[in-house]
Amino acid sequence: MSQAEIMLIEDSPEQALRFRLLLERESHRVEVIADGLLGWQRVCAAAPRLVLLDIDLPTLDGFQVLARLKRGQATAGTPVIMLTNRDHVSHVERALDLGADDYLFKDDAAAQLASTVRQLIAHDRLPGAE
Repeated sequence: MSQAEIMLIEDSPEQALRFRLLLERESHRVEVIADGLLGWQRVCAAAPRLVLLDIDLPTLDGFQVLARLKRGQATAGTPVIMLTNRDHVSHVERALDLGADDYLFKDDAAAQLASTVRQLIAHDRLPGAE
């Protein structure tokens, strides 16, 4: 199997399956990781084109993962979409301040995720874009 182009860091098996299937229907290769620390390590090692990141994760939360990714030389340019149930303005602002490229609420994601991913993957700044 070829390398995943999208890393989905999500600890809910039901949510992970829902988003993985939605993205695979759009012909994306998706790898799911259920832990923040493992997700951060995997992104650093695998260099995906895009990261979908939940906030509420074991080991490291999504904000910690996002901060590490945006500080890392090899991962700073990797687009990150926060994908969460947290809808408080302070959470959205914090994610954007840390460098998130977008912030989608899980309840609305089915309608928006495919087009948002398509737009970010098409952007020429992505690693591996041709």
